Amino acid sequence: GDGKEQNIDLRIQQANANYHFYSAPKLDTESYLLAEIIDAEKLDLPRGKAQITYDGMYIGETVIDGSSTMQNLTLILGTDQRVSVKREKLHDFSSKKTFGSDIKQVFTYKITVKNNQKKPVKMVLKDQYPTSTQKSIEVELLKETTKPTFNKTETGVITWEETFAPGETKTYQISYSVKYPKDINLNL
Repeated sequence: GDGKEQNIDLRIQQANANYHFYSAPKLDTESYLLAEIIDAEKLDLPRGKAQITYDGMYIGETVIDGSSTMQNLTLILGTDQRVSVKREKLHDFSSKKTFGSDIKQVFTYKITVKNNQKKPVKMVLKDQYPTSTQKSIEVELLKETTKPTFNKTETGVITWEETFAPGETKTYQISYSVKYPKDINLNL
C-alpha cells in the first residue's frame, strides 16, 4: 500500500450464538456477557485474533484456538453494566456461638441481580461455600439458601441459572454453618 500498516480482512464469518451472562460475585461483582457458538467446528476457524461485535457495537478482540476439537466455542465478550450484581453479608443472620468444646459460625450472604436491559437475559450465577476434608470440621449448607440449579458438594460451588425479564430484580441467599473445635484457629 502506501507504506503504512494496514489490516486486511482475510475472511469474515457470521455465526449464530446463544448469549448469557455469568457472574461469580464472591470473586468479582461484574457480570460478563458470554456467547456460545454452537457447532463451531463447522466454521473451520483459523487460530488467531478475532474482532467481536454485539448489537452492532464493537466489543473487543478475542483469541480463537482453531485447533480445538470442541463442538461449542464460548467467547467472553466482556463486562456489561446493564446487568448489575451485588453481594453483601447479612449480619442479622450471621452468628458465632460456642457449644461445649466447639464453635459454630453461621454465614449468610444476599446476592441481588438486576437486569437493566429492555430485553430478557439468561444469567448463570455462581457462589461458593467452604468444604472440609477434616472430620473435626463440619460444614453444612443451610435450608435458608435459595434453592440452586446445581450444587457441587465436593467443591462447594452452587449455581443458579435463571432468565430475567426486562427490568427484573431477583435476590438469592446463601447460608452455611461451620462447626469446629475451639482449639483450631480458622480464617473464615
